[in-house]
Amino acid sequence: MGSFYFETFGCQMNVADSDSVSLALMHRGYTRCETAQEADLLIVNTCSVREHAEVRAKMRLSQFAALKRSSQSPKKLWVIGCMAERAGDSLRKEIRGIDAVIGATRLEFIDQFIDGLLPISGGEKVPAALAQSGPSIFVPITRGCDNFCTYCIVPYVRGREHSIPAADIETQVRQRVELGAREITLLGQNVNSYRENDLGLPALLRRLEKIDGLLRIRFTTSHPKDCSLELLDTMAASNRIVHHMHVPVQAGSDRVLDAMNRGYTKTTYLKLIDAIKTRMPHADITTDVMVGFPSETESEFKETLDLFTQVQYTQAFMFAYSPREGTVAAQHKESISEEEKKTRLAELIDIQTAITKRKYQEMVGQNTRVLITCQQDGRDRLWMGQNSGSKKTLCSGENIAPGDLLDVKVVRSTGMTLMCERIS
Repeated sequence: MGSFYFETFGCQMNVADSDSVSLALMHRGYTRCETAQEADLLIVNTCSVREHAEVRAKMRLSQFAALKRSSQSPKKLWVIGCMAERAGDSLRKEIRGIDAVIGATRLEFIDQFIDGLLPISGGEKVPAALAQSGPSIFVPITRGCDNFCTYCIVPYVRGREHSIPAADIETQVRQRVELGAREITLLGQNVNSYRENDLGLPALLRRLEKIDGLLRIRFTTSHPKDCSLELLDTMAASNRIVHHMHVPVQAGSDRVLDAMNRGYTKTTYLKLIDAIKTRMPHADITTDVMVGFPSETESEFKETLDLFTQVQYTQAFMFAYSPREGTVAAQHKESISEEEKKTRLAELIDIQTAITKRKYQEMVGQNTRVLITCQQDGRDRLWMGQNSGSKKTLCSGENIAPGDLLDVKVVRSTGMTLMCERIS
């Protein structure tokens, strides 16, 4: 049988896409390798959100191409995902040895053309159950994006937004639960806009939480402009939907938000935050934010700092703006130096790091419930997991396995991880 090795860059959607391609290959008799050297097929799933991600992916592709040329056994090299969509066949000219370029918009339909790229190993398909699911998996419910934020390349590389039928989502979740999954994270560039006829995200969540064996449901990303009170009420009433909302703010200035085409103001965003805290007082709220957007003034940056102090996020993904070719924002001349971007980013990181450490420290002495995902490598071999919000945990104890839902006591915090002991 053939074998394959995956290298995945970028977001959770890319991880889900890699998982789908892996299952398609397993259907055809291929097995996953631990190293690139032993694989017949090398696959790099790429990201285009930032230039740095593309540079890293190209470096890896060049390394794999060199490995392919030096190998005594024949190998194939595929590049898939967002960079493959954006750059297309020009990648073949840039990096000699690439056999297939599969853009992000084609990955949803991988089964329809994969046989033309790679013969079925052994002559017939075999069950995908060759490999069990891990305890926590990603399940896309929407693909593409219609928001066209002025800094974002996603709508151009993933296409227009569409929702996956609820019956197909439920079937996939049931299959993965049968293979060992205990937690799912529903994915979309904007999961809040999920719609199949009259069925929206709240109804989909209520449908999925009835599946036996499914212990937890997460979802991301929630666009602030489309987050409904019905969704928050559904979360608050459920003991399976985690109390974690990831609501990217991107900036604290109304003028910058408008220039980004975000579709909300700081006031409406803060009203949403208040609604979350009212219904789920202990919920973890996380966000994405960007500093140094073209023409952002020092006072507008200070508005972002003030917003972070006001909201008190559990965690934040913080970035300095970098132009992406083909987006509206890239057409504007940058007025902020790279040095100033780094300065602003460092200041914001310092503020958020202090908030995160305090929120983790406040958990010490409390009981919480964690889903175990895996065991650490190395000497301590502690069990890694996540609580019913977004906080990472490490737990000691015997007779523990991935997929277990444990009651634990938090004994200390490292600042970014809760150290826990199992409660008998």
